[in-house]
Amino acid sequence: MRNGMMRVVAGALAAGAMMSLTATATPPLTIVFKNSSGLADNQVYIGFLGSSEIAATNVQTGAPIQQTAFGDTHWYTLDQLPQGISLTSFSGRVYIGYGEPWVFLNAGYEPSPSSNVDPNYLKRWDKVEFTYRGNQADVADVTSIDYYGIRTGVKVFKNGTSGTLVKELKDATTQQALDALATLTTPANAAVVLNGSDFVRILGPSVLPDSPPSPYPTFQAYLSFLQSTYQPAHGGKIARIEGHFAGTSDPITPEKQAQNYGFDAILSPSLDLTLSGSGDLIGSHDIHITAAELNKPTGIYGANPAFQIDQGDPIKAPNDIYGWILGDLLAGFNIGAIGSTVVVNGTEVGEIKSQQWFTLTEMFTALQPSHPGFYNAWANAMAPISDAYNFAYSDRFAPVVAPLDPAKVDTMEIDIGDAAAPSNCPCDLNHDGVVDDSDFVIFVGAYNLLDCTDPTMPAGCPSDFNGDHLVDDADFVIFVPAYNDYVCP
Repeated sequence: MRNGMMRVVAGALAAGAMMSLTATATPPLTIVFKNSSGLADNQVYIGFLGSSEIAATNVQTGAPIQQTAFGDTHWYTLDQLPQGISLTSFSGRVYIGYGEPWVFLNAGYEPSPSSNVDPNYLKRWDKVEFTYRGNQADVADVTSIDYYGIRTGVKVFKNGTSGTLVKELKDATTQQALDALATLTTPANAAVVLNGSDFVRILGPSVLPDSPPSPYPTFQAYLSFLQSTYQPAHGGKIARIEGHFAGTSDPITPEKQAQNYGFDAILSPSLDLTLSGSGDLIGSHDIHITAAELNKPTGIYGANPAFQIDQGDPIKAPNDIYGWILGDLLAGFNIGAIGSTVVVNGTEVGEIKSQQWFTLTEMFTALQPSHPGFYNAWANAMAPISDAYNFAYSDRFAPVVAPLDPAKVDTMEIDIGDAAAPSNCPCDLNHDGVVDDSDFVIFVGAYNLLDCTDPTMPAGCPSDFNGDHLVDDADFVIFVPAYNDYVCP
């Protein structure tokens, strides 16, 4: 009888579970791909790389969509997905590329954008990141933290692409990215990767190797100013890193539990940085970061410097309160909040607590008007032309994600942009196909500013045609024949 009762109870539980599963089944998310590349659909490929299996089908055929992985590659060209996919579960990256897909070298492999010995180095690809499990917190994002390769805009809708547009994440065109980024390096174009004359990508400052020295500006001048000038005038510290850590999903140890924290950031004469303070549960500690680590590509730019807690061994930022504290600090350096004397609501930005920085609506040149370059130059150049993540903590300041909450969104469109080579008409400053009076007005404005580091100069200093970081008579000599020719070649 007991066994019989158990079977009845088990049957009832199973039936209830089935009803619950039916009632809470994940609504499908439709993902469609818009081909704005100028290439045929069979020349644009898609691949799904995630931390777990994808649950999706080809809308046209009903066939299951497979993840691509080492030894089991599944790439799809756009002509194979004319109506997109219907997805109920995925977390990871959608890789997008032109021509031949990149090839796996080993398990867990993803291509290096900056290693010229990687066999996939000269292939053109980019990615969109998203998580969809049918949860309210699900999101998608476009990223250009490490490099810019392909324009990948995202739109999310309710009731299909003809319904309500809920959010759009715009991305820069190739020419916009080149205009904004190519002259940040010394020499100009040093971070632009070409395959012959074909554009491949622009490397960001965070992915370049330590040696040879990066062509991007370092933070040495910024750190020196803070130590020698700002710190003595502001109570012997460069910032107050203070706020609340919300904790992690597995709050077993004190450093993973929710708590308040407060640390003073202090630079030594050698520009090594110490955070000295405490957290409610972790107690008092000193966190040390060397100047060399701050200036590495993985330092302020990459937001992942090695650091020491008290006298411990160097470690990288973990997912705990120490990682969160470093996030405050590095975000402040990236946007130029640290050492900013710009007054907001009656207080200098550099004097306010770090978590209050994340309410700021202006950053970069607006926070350092007298010190061009005291911020992440790459992020500053990308911010006006792209909604992508352009440095590691962009999301602390602006909504750089598109919601995938199934109550609000049922369709995501990924717009894959311009595969054509960059314009061979650099004097066409407004990109309308001709060099005319409109371009001359833009050029004159830049000519009058002269210095590409002027904070009011258009991002990327596109009127600096010869790459010498000045807009002067040498550039005018280049502009005049293009103006006389009128139509771009």
